[in-house]
Amino acid sequence: MIHIEICKAPEDLLANVNAWDGVAGGIPFRQSFWLHSWWQQFGDPARAYFLLARDEDDVCRGILPLERSPDDLRRLQTIAAGNVCTDHVSLLVNAKDRDEVIRGFANHLLEVAGDREFGWDQIDFDGTVAGDPTMESFLRCLQDFGNEPSVRTRMNVWFNRCEPTWDDLLTKRSRKYRHRVRRLLKQLDESDGELFVRDVSDPNQVHEGLSTLVRLHQQRWEGVGEPGTYADPRLLRFVTNATLEMSERGRLLLPQLVYRGEVIATELHYIGDDQRQYCYSTGVNHAFPELKPGILLNSYMFREAHRHGRAGIDYMRGDETYKSRLHSQPIPLLEITLFAKHARGQMRRAQDHATQMLKVQWRKMKELPQSCVLNLDEAFRDEYREYLPDQSVAKMPLGQYQTSSKLPVAKAMEAHASTTKAMDSVLEPTSAGVYPAFGLAAETV
Repeated sequence: MIHIEICKAPEDLLANVNAWDGVAGGIPFRQSFWLHSWWQQFGDPARAYFLLARDEDDVCRGILPLERSPDDLRRLQTIAAGNVCTDHVSLLVNAKDRDEVIRGFANHLLEVAGDREFGWDQIDFDGTVAGDPTMESFLRCLQDFGNEPSVRTRMNVWFNRCEPTWDDLLTKRSRKYRHRVRRLLKQLDESDGELFVRDVSDPNQVHEGLSTLVRLHQQRWEGVGEPGTYADPRLLRFVTNATLEMSERGRLLLPQLVYRGEVIATELHYIGDDQRQYCYSTGVNHAFPELKPGILLNSYMFREAHRHGRAGIDYMRGDETYKSRLHSQPIPLLEITLFAKHARGQMRRAQDHATQMLKVQWRKMKELPQSCVLNLDEAFRDEYREYLPDQSVAKMPLGQYQTSSKLPVAKAMEAHASTTKAMDSVLEPTSAGVYPAFGLAAETV
């Protein structure tokens, strides 16, 4: 028998790695390292709305981590949403408990919708990937109860699956692709040390490696008049803490492409329990177009993923052209909204429809990609599921993670604590108005 409760201490729940990761399906962006690190920078206990499913032995069987919107307390949303770009958002539950937990969550949400303390008018899910079986079951359950979800998509996530060997992969690609990739990698392999790739995922190197990535990433976006992902110092702290945690678990890759002593491209990868690599962030120095540093590092990492027997590389959200050039598979990223059945909820549904119509016209004027409305059959086609993470693999307990530095876990944790303690001072601007760790002017951040 499953009973549902609203968690009164979300910080304690997030810090309980075994309980949280036990229902996260091995996907990094559902795990404690990511969401707890986010909560420490952005979380507000007063707005937390974490649904927790427990069995008769008080064991955690499922989690639905939501929060109230800061500017609208009757609107719930998934945590770590928005600019954080958290993909693969879903309910956290193991497959064997899925039906019972989902029905419990759906019943609870519908029952309390009109409640003065726990009620809601609207719930937004940002970052669900099309085909996700748990989210489909949840939405169809709500649909059975008479609550019709709104589902849209505006962009894709992209997955490049590994073949048994690198040569097998190349034989399935076009002649043009094979020629380009072989030429780039030959240039790297035969450079005699002038051009090479190094990995700085060791806990003692992570902070410096992230500093380089952030600097290159911010330079790119500031150059086109955009603030860039890392413009918020809290996001810097969050990503740094999460990355250090994955370094300690031995689940981090932070490669740098170096040319004549200068880093010209770098990427941030987290490794899931299914051995899928998730490429969360990149930085490229575009002053070397003849070397094609971004494509070169992408190709090198894909070849390395084959060498290590990985499932593939998930390039996550965003329809940048390099992802399609790598022959990655696009999968729609879903924006899902639920509206309560009471009068306020239905009024919001009407307002949302009118707002979306205005957005269509605005995006046409700006020649921007349009959102596409999907029904549940379209959003959860079977064809998408073959590209989703494998959540059936055995999970590796935290104590069995091996640090990438080959150091004892206690020593790695000590390095993490020391780096984290220094982070606040590092992320404060100097008297000259510069963030020393990232080389950014204070007014940019």
